[in-house]
Amino acid sequence: MREGKIKVTQGIMIKPKYQIFIPGCIGSFEEQWSDCFNEFQLFLNTYPNQKAFIARVFVGANNPDEYFSYSKQIESRLNATGIPFSVVAESPESPVLVMIEAGFVNSADIQIEYGMAGTVRYSKINSSGYNEYWFAGVGSGIEGESTREKSANAFASLLEAFLKLGIGFNSVFRQWNYVEQIFDFDQTENRQRQNYQLFNEIRNEYYSKYLTGQGFPAATGIGTNLNGVTIECMAVTSDSEVTTVAISNPKQLNSYKYGQDVLKGDPQFSCKQNQPPQFERARLMTNGNGSRLFISGTASIVGQETIGLNDVEKQAYVTIENIGQLVSEKNLRAHYPELTVFPDKYAYVRVYVKNEEDIPTVKVICENHFGAVPMTFVKADICRADLLVEIEAEMIS
Repeated sequence: MREGKIKVTQGIMIKPKYQIFIPGCIGSFEEQWSDCFNEFQLFLNTYPNQKAFIARVFVGANNPDEYFSYSKQIESRLNATGIPFSVVAESPESPVLVMIEAGFVNSADIQIEYGMAGTVRYSKINSSGYNEYWFAGVGSGIEGESTREKSANAFASLLEAFLKLGIGFNSVFRQWNYVEQIFDFDQTENRQRQNYQLFNEIRNEYYSKYLTGQGFPAATGIGTNLNGVTIECMAVTSDSEVTTVAISNPKQLNSYKYGQDVLKGDPQFSCKQNQPPQFERARLMTNGNGSRLFISGTASIVGQETIGLNDVEKQAYVTIENIGQLVSEKNLRAHYPELTVFPDKYAYVRVYVKNEEDIPTVKVICENHFGAVPMTFVKADICRADLLVEIEAEMIS
């Protein structure tokens, strides 16, 4: 239903760069965070033309009080920069307790500004009428609220920010959805409701009402240890033409067509079926002079079935094969025959691994395949209990 290409507008093709900042010391969280932030600040001071448009801080926290304490320390440093950021409760590989993944653009070529829209922090990249908005930290971690309530609060905050900036859900190109204990179940309305399904229902409510164009955003739906529901997204508006195309994978069923047998938990009373996740496997942006490809969170799924049960190496290889199929020139040309400039370089790769002890194994496989690319490895639950690895990425020409 929401497939094909659409026209939006753009004057220049942004080519972001990503950097990962890891503490150089082994010590307490306070010591590691101070060292990590100092490395980040040193980069900003050393390269004044490199302006950050978003930052993700990954932390390992064992309980809400610990997460709250860590978040306060992180916010006290990053708030002063104006950069939109999220504090994500996904543990880096031990002994690292905290790290920063940040995206940068060269301000010698474009303009970047920071602001607040309602309660949401954002950055705006502008060049010759092209506007790219990045939003981070949009969410609710209030204790006592259900996942459904937290999801609704996150989307409501995002909508408020969009309305203040004069944009809408049709402009959203890439989205990240962090859901606490994503595949756990909660007793709601005397039914066993999965947290991911509760999030998907709210996403569907907002998309059904406010998303009127063709296609869904590229997206990642991933589990976190704490902090409820957090959304990040990138939206685009402009005054010159670019083609955007929803890219599917011939080896995988589109997520929004998943059958009920792979969607877990009871549906809500008002619905006969569970709501499948709504995202494209990837989205391509091109204007003839360049291209970018946003690769959604990808796992070891063929058709709609999980491949490589209890075998992390098998799942890592199948996931990489799925990405290879997705980004191949043959597949991109099949979706958009007029494409002339192909994305051929990875700007970043982020790898989610369910079990921390598997990170070294997955890291070797990914480094051998992707090469010298900024890569982040974190411990996180994937959207299915039997999935052990998920990989997302962005490619540029």
